[in-house]
Amino acid sequence: MINSISLRFGLWFAMFGILASVVTATVSYHESRELLAESAERELATTTHILSREFNHSINEIAKDVLFLASIPQTAGYFQSSNKPLLAKQLTDIFKQKLKLNNSYFQLRFIGADNFGQELIRVDRLSDGLIAIETEQLEEKAHYPYVFRTLRLGDGDSYLSDVDIHNEKGVELGQHQPTLKVASPVFSGGKALGLVVVNVGLENLFSLLQADLPSGVEIYLANQKGDYLVNPNPDKQFGFHYGHRYLMQRDFPQMEALFSDFQPRTFVLDPSAAIRYERAVSFTPLFYGPASSQKLAVLALVSPLPTLSNIIDSLAGSMIKVCLALSLLGLLTSLLFAKVLSQPIRNMVVAVKAFSTGNLPAKRLLPSQRKDEIGLLATTFGAMSQQINKQIEELKRNEVNLRHMASHDSLTGLPNRGLFLEQLKISINRAQRKQSGLAVVFIDLDNFKQVNDNLGHEAGDHLLQEVAKVLRDVVRAEDAVARFAGDEFMLALESIDEDEASEVVDTVLRRLAQEVSLGVHIQPVYASVGISLYPANGTDPEMLIRNADAAMYKAKSSGRNQYSYFDLDLIG
Repeated sequence: MINSISLRFGLWFAMFGILASVVTATVSYHESRELLAESAERELATTTHILSREFNHSINEIAKDVLFLASIPQTAGYFQSSNKPLLAKQLTDIFKQKLKLNNSYFQLRFIGADNFGQELIRVDRLSDGLIAIETEQLEEKAHYPYVFRTLRLGDGDSYLSDVDIHNEKGVELGQHQPTLKVASPVFSGGKALGLVVVNVGLENLFSLLQADLPSGVEIYLANQKGDYLVNPNPDKQFGFHYGHRYLMQRDFPQMEALFSDFQPRTFVLDPSAAIRYERAVSFTPLFYGPASSQKLAVLALVSPLPTLSNIIDSLAGSMIKVCLALSLLGLLTSLLFAKVLSQPIRNMVVAVKAFSTGNLPAKRLLPSQRKDEIGLLATTFGAMSQQINKQIEELKRNEVNLRHMASHDSLTGLPNRGLFLEQLKISINRAQRKQSGLAVVFIDLDNFKQVNDNLGHEAGDHLLQEVAKVLRDVVRAEDAVARFAGDEFMLALESIDEDEASEVVDTVLRRLAQEVSLGVHIQPVYASVGISLYPANGTDPEMLIRNADAAMYKAKSSGRNQYSYFDLDLIG
């Protein structure tokens, strides 16, 4: 029993527990404030993070709605349509449905780029329902930033305005209310000919942010300059709109650095002359909206710090001295014996850390010579670590082999169809960035079935391997080559024009036409080749491969052992 670590640790930790219980009464008072403050800070930081995500999610959902409306056939095809009244009627109905589904939207507009930004369609939310504005009441809006800035955006981008008080004429419910404008350009024929814009009332969104907060917690929201958008004191909200500046960094100087380093801040404010209790505060930067017009806001929560009550503070001086003396004695005793008894455990920890990094633990760190539980644990761990390392090495080897087999042809060693599609996607992206050419070459061996039928499948397999060698030799390191299926091979030639692609294909056909030894037989290899070019014949892998396949069939029907480029006459 003397060698039992549980007995030894149990005795010493029991002694330390007795001493610690005495100390607890004296230190609890001093520790309580820090614990309460830390707890309040953590809770506020978590709540602030959740609210910021909800706010950002709401803005992103609005942006998705606008992008959807800007891309539907009714808006994209409006400017080229010969029946604009019909499309206008359909768009009006769609806008009304959107307004019905989103109570925070109080206006949806379709604006053209011509005629000084003339409104083409406008649906407003009035107190008695939704109404489509008559043509003679539509206005010119080209001088507003949300119009001319949106028209400068690319297809699929969206514009997000600053949060402000709405003061445009013609909107009954949104007038003098906090609002946000989200817009997206409408492209037709590769040009932005108009835009869709939604006016969003933010009172509901701000109310939702405050709805689930615990009692007593105050919420603050400021724009990127620190002007209040939400404040417990309504007089400070949107002061900048009325010529007054009420800034968050003036009320809370400790968070001013957030506007430069964009790092969250959480701290405790001491009592002041105006507020006679401590408060926990949490500030977090909030980036919201699309990348093309991303905005910064600062969200803050302020909560009163709970105070301790009914704490007994009547310990006599002598009792305090005894507790302190026992605490010091217990501390020294526990440190001394913990060091002696825990040294083997610390060695084991070092050994485990070494093993976790992929190294075998040093034998000197494993106290295998001990006769107690630690010795047994060390012996078992040493044997287990060696066995696990062997298994891990074997698993890694198997994983590499399986990954290669899943992406390569087992006969030729070339990438298979799946890997080639991935490589082709990468090549297309690279060609798009460099604005360079790309050729996709579809190679189909002529009369390959006769080789299998006359000479056997072994000869056919050898022929395919020889073709793979030729293709590897011809292409460059940056090009992709693959066995696509059966006797079909694919090439993806980067940074290449039509003449250069023809030279490569000529080389392939010439090399393949050389006689190949198939056991006792000598066999020349002929192929039909189809070529499609990026971006002229397609901008995605499937289209380029499909068009190269069509060109290959044209070459095969024209006499075989030749190549053909894809042209529009092959369609249909």
